[in-house]
Amino acid sequence: MSRLTAKRLHGIWAGVTMAWGADFRFDEKSYVKNIERMLAAKVHGIYTTGSTGEFYAMEIDEFKRMVDIQAELCGRAGMPLQIGCCTDATAKTLKLVEYAAGKRQVGAVQVAIPYWMELTDRELLKFFKDIYSACSGIPMVHYNIPRAKRFLNGNDYLKLLEVAPSLIGVKYCYAGSNFGALQEATRLTPSLSYFVGENVLASAMLIGARGSYSSMIATNPRYMLKLYAAAKTGRWEQAIKMQRRLSQFFAELDGFIESRGEGGIDPVADKGLAVACGCFVGSQRCRPPYIGWSDKTVLATRKWLKEKYPEFLYSGV
Repeated sequence: MSRLTAKRLHGIWAGVTMAWGADFRFDEKSYVKNIERMLAAKVHGIYTTGSTGEFYAMEIDEFKRMVDIQAELCGRAGMPLQIGCCTDATAKTLKLVEYAAGKRQVGAVQVAIPYWMELTDRELLKFFKDIYSACSGIPMVHYNIPRAKRFLNGNDYLKLLEVAPSLIGVKYCYAGSNFGALQEATRLTPSLSYFVGENVLASAMLIGARGSYSSMIATNPRYMLKLYAAAKTGRWEQAIKMQRRLSQFFAELDGFIESRGEGGIDPVADKGLAVACGCFVGSQRCRPPYIGWSDKTVLATRKWLKEKYPEFLYSGV
């Protein structure tokens, strides 16, 4: 399978959650089943080990095993694959990137800026230059998120492309709060493929965004694929209507979960929702210190969905 290019980086990519057993060890059996479900849904790509994939909670041997599984399954299915390689230090990131790059089935790696302390301009450029110098043959996507202490803009990406020309895309988080900056970034760096959250996908595609690394794909895959197809083919009225429905859903889900005293951070909510919708198998537990939803909340969420948002219940592929 060939490496990805910016032109080929588009669509709805499934952000696959990690699966932990009762002893908090890697539940490979459930993980494989969930990947196979996304493959059967014919998503546009598989993306691993972002926030939803609990990259921060994995040991190196677990990371390697996860990559092996993904490479085998996605390679066999001809599914584009992107591996998240996020850590808090350059040397650690390089170890992950080098392992992922050694798999021909991996189309690109995704990296976040080391996040404990904010990087200076000099340190930022050095970080990307070091990764490119060590692994110039693997395309790179930047996970642009405020949690990294520094949120990059279009001018930053112009500089990064000079030291790391393998950069092909950006996971542009919180695009709704930075919509003007996103528009400027797409104008300044048209060679990059920008991905945004599901709740602004149609609006962002109007100004040049090309897809979403989606957790909602693990509810009922048909919904997100239909939304993207509508925007891709210029059926904007339909796409915006579906986007508004998603925005309403996210707002009401936050209130519902908060009323139950449960957490709402990415891996907790994404995994709990995927299990509640019936799309993903295995447990909704997350590795400590983060606490997954209780079984009662999963069941309550399923009932709430049936009453208010039945289109997000898994209905097969």
